[in-house]
Amino acid sequence: MMQSLEAISREAVTPGRVYEADRIGNLGFADQVYESFKQGRTTPLATPHAPLSLDRVAEFNQNGFLVFDEPQISAAEIEWCRGIILRLFERGAGLHDGRYIDLSEKTGGGGGITPSLFRPSFYAPELSKWPFREVCLAIAKQLLGPDAELAADNTVFKPRHVGGPTPFHQDEAFNNTMRYHRQVTIWIAMFDTTPDNGAMSFIPGSHHLGVLQHRLFGGASAANSYECFSGFDPSAARICPIPAGGMTIHHGCTIHGAGGNSSDSNRLGYIFNYKTPPVPRPELGEFHWNGTAALATRNGRRPWLLRGGMIPELLRFLRSDRDNKRYFLDRLRERVGRWRR
Repeated sequence: MMQSLEAISREAVTPGRVYEADRIGNLGFADQVYESFKQGRTTPLATPHAPLSLDRVAEFNQNGFLVFDEPQISAAEIEWCRGIILRLFERGAGLHDGRYIDLSEKTGGGGGITPSLFRPSFYAPELSKWPFREVCLAIAKQLLGPDAELAADNTVFKPRHVGGPTPFHQDEAFNNTMRYHRQVTIWIAMFDTTPDNGAMSFIPGSHHLGVLQHRLFGGASAANSYECFSGFDPSAARICPIPAGGMTIHHGCTIHGAGGNSSDSNRLGYIFNYKTPPVPRPELGEFHWNGTAALATRNGRRPWLLRGGMIPELLRFLRSDRDNKRYFLDRLRERVGRWRR
């Protein structure tokens, strides 16, 4: 039996450590891949650089998403990761600098609360050292190609009884069409997810539809999230409950969302978004909805930066991982380019 969390804590848990009961025969699929990755060998299921079997890749290409409905990550690692993320929410990380957003907030209210924190590894650098990220990156490169890189990590929390719904949307709808990125997102359950607490839902095959029209959540005049509101049948959605340590993977054009949390259990997801280098897609026109959500949060960020927030912001980037540093440099080059024009 796996040691208790208290016993593990006394041993100073480090991510990626394999505990006595978690030897290779008892690990989930992705943990086996990572063990192989560390030991330089392959498993009967996959290779370290191609974690998904050909059948699963074909399934992804057909449906636009994959579901791993058995734990892929050991309980010890999930507890380690979950504890870090919950502590970030408890101390209000990102609240003053514009990375904490309640995704359910909109004019008219009535949607519950759905706290989200963009780039949690920015506030807890130990998350960047989680070895399972290597598995996720290998999956992204397998699906998107060798140029795929981690664009950002994110986390979304639906508290028991009050967690709000996540409206149907497509991740690639948030692109600048002159710098268009193809995307894949990996969603890891930190608690068991059920239909009652907000399990992910996907519209099979919707990634073949291209980017559809979006608007502010519920058609509100102000909201913190967008919704896809036409061009698909919501009744075709497949609800995908998974246990803690399970995961889903979806294409950037796959329409997806989640219900609210009316249950007695919390729901928490840790999310990795991967992108290819940008290419211009002028034939897509302009995604006019972009830049209209979370205006109050974004408008509050600039005064925070001018009041001295630039210094802690810069220090966080300097102390962060290479993915966050790359994002910072890309944004800096983009802004310098605009100033020069």
